[in-house]
Amino acid sequence: MTRYTVFSADRRKSAEVTAERDEVTISLRDQESSAVYFEGRLQEMLCFSVRKPWSSEPVRLNHTKLSEEQERLVVEGDLSGIRFSLRLGFDANGLLRISAAWENRSGMTLRDAAAGLLFPLDRKQEEKVTIPHMIYNNNPSSDPQRIVPKLGEGAGRGFLCEEHRLPIPAVNAEWREGEQARFLTLFSLPSYVETPDGKVHYGSLGALQEERGLTFAAMSGVLMMNGEKDVVYVSKSRTQPYDGGYLDFAPGFALEKEYALHWGAIGRSGQAFREVVRAASELFAPEGAKPHTAAEIVRLKSNALDDRWRTGAGGAAGYIKFTDSNSFGNVSKHPLHYMYGWTGQCLKLAWCDAKLGFSRGEEERIARCEQAASFYVKESETEVPGIRHSSYMLHETRWDDFRSGQEKVVSSRAYGETIADLGDIILLFREQGRAIPEEWVRAVCDAADLFIRGGLQDGILPAAWDLSGKPYDNMITAAGLPCLIALVQAYRITRQPDYLAAAEAMMQCYYELHAATFDRPFARSTLDAKCEDKEAGMYFFLAAYHLYKTTGKPLYEEWAQLSAEWLLTFVYMWNPVYDKGSMFREAGFQAAGWPGVSVQNHHLDVFFPTFELWDFGRSTGRTDDERWGRMIFDALGQGICTKPGEWKFDIIGEQAEGFFQTNWNHRGHSNKWNPSWVIALMLQNAIRFQEAELAK
Repeated sequence: MTRYTVFSADRRKSAEVTAERDEVTISLRDQESSAVYFEGRLQEMLCFSVRKPWSSEPVRLNHTKLSEEQERLVVEGDLSGIRFSLRLGFDANGLLRISAAWENRSGMTLRDAAAGLLFPLDRKQEEKVTIPHMIYNNNPSSDPQRIVPKLGEGAGRGFLCEEHRLPIPAVNAEWREGEQARFLTLFSLPSYVETPDGKVHYGSLGALQEERGLTFAAMSGVLMMNGEKDVVYVSKSRTQPYDGGYLDFAPGFALEKEYALHWGAIGRSGQAFREVVRAASELFAPEGAKPHTAAEIVRLKSNALDDRWRTGAGGAAGYIKFTDSNSFGNVSKHPLHYMYGWTGQCLKLAWCDAKLGFSRGEEERIARCEQAASFYVKESETEVPGIRHSSYMLHETRWDDFRSGQEKVVSSRAYGETIADLGDIILLFREQGRAIPEEWVRAVCDAADLFIRGGLQDGILPAAWDLSGKPYDNMITAAGLPCLIALVQAYRITRQPDYLAAAEAMMQCYYELHAATFDRPFARSTLDAKCEDKEAGMYFFLAAYHLYKTTGKPLYEEWAQLSAEWLLTFVYMWNPVYDKGSMFREAGFQAAGWPGVSVQNHHLDVFFPTFELWDFGRSTGRTDDERWGRMIFDALGQGICTKPGEWKFDIIGEQAEGFFQTNWNHRGHSNKWNPSWVIALMLQNAIRFQEAELAK
């Protein structure tokens, strides 16, 4: 028997390769506990097929040779005309780097090839799996009527997607051994093959459910969607056949791939994703683009803000969700309307207008904010205290509502956002010594009273109320978290302790239901998705952030940090390359720093609490959070129209809602869907970053 072992620099981890004849075994250990985190026979870890659909059946490595070179273990052998080599060694951060190479020495072209490494975990206990942006504990809150990524149950299931679909190209499993929670993460360091016509081909990554249990799969590009091979997810709840993952191995062609393995024990079950984020930050060391300063973004976005201002009959005043003045990005097939919360963000735009007005001494802007806020407060009321309509159709001079099926409802997500924004306006006016209409404060208090009386038995808020003020359903979701933030705003405005007490009690319930174990991760806040999503985690972070800033309690600091790291699993830590001729490649678009949306929506957008993450890091001494907050904000400056015709728009400051870095929609391009939230979120963050810079 031949045995070689390498150790991490601190000697806490080891990788061992043993060989007896052609039987090669790889073992990964923690030296302090003697725990084995992975042990696999190389014959079961290698796959190479030349047929469609691809096969994950292992292939035998013959004429095996083991050696050691420069603190790396080397395994070499033959796979039916393919020369295979594997090199293993630890890097300075304690990650086990793995370099794999498949070289065609058969003398003939091997068509429709699929090569890969499999890591069978061979455990019977249940694992909690995270594949960033794709799978969070198998996405338990996703709508069963919609297609979303799933590992499934039983043998023959699994999910593999393109590396460029993964903001952190990794698959992580967490399990328990007795009282100890342990994890293993496989990272792929993406590399691509570019065809003569400019098509870019990345590898693929995911996990398979096999008879022996869960298996990590790192492949050369072939896909599996919920157990179906050669299927790609192309849009919300839509898939189609895809054979673009195969390669032709010409004589002498060599495919080289690099991976990294990370393993260890964690203090709290359900939180192994934090180790993914921390290791990935060092492994990929991302640097995002910075096309504009905060001041430039304020200038650009305030121009788009001005374009959205509209008034109408009966004192109607506000900012339209879609513009009718944009010949390139014109989506005015939607009648002009104000929307409050979600994609409309009418009152967040009003806050931006007033903030700019106060800083520049422009009374017209302050007056526009007053008009917009007063119109909403006076005119959106229903007969039920605290229940308000959600949008106003400008030309039809009527109010409208969200709908679930055929029934009119009040979305807790959208309503909470709106009341929190109204609270921001009140606090801004108070800070500036301006008179605050009494009805504004009453509107916040009426809503806060609804949030207190209109909850579920679980102590949280429903995803929606009907127009009588009753919960529309009893489903447990994180959708209502913006209402918790509005409760904190109500406390800041009135100093009534009942509002803060209710917010804190509610926060404890949200924590216990979602974040204590992550058995049910944050979900169902992206209103058109119904699944695990960034926005649900974002509002948990914002709620914890506001409670921490209000109370100073360490518990909320801890929860803010926890949810911030969950959010970062949606943020790109590398830059995919796009096909030649695509808009993104021509424009030099960089994905690093951009967040995805949900496990159903595999595109990028600018919805992220960049300023709050930066401020949280600055106020708590967490330099990583401070750096991430600013880097993400800077990266999101890409795609803003700076001159007519740029990025499909002719209104300076416009920006698309969706940027498509994957085969989900039109890879390498952005859309021209331009709801006003894209103005509001970027402008509000830019104003606050600019103010912080000027205060230095």
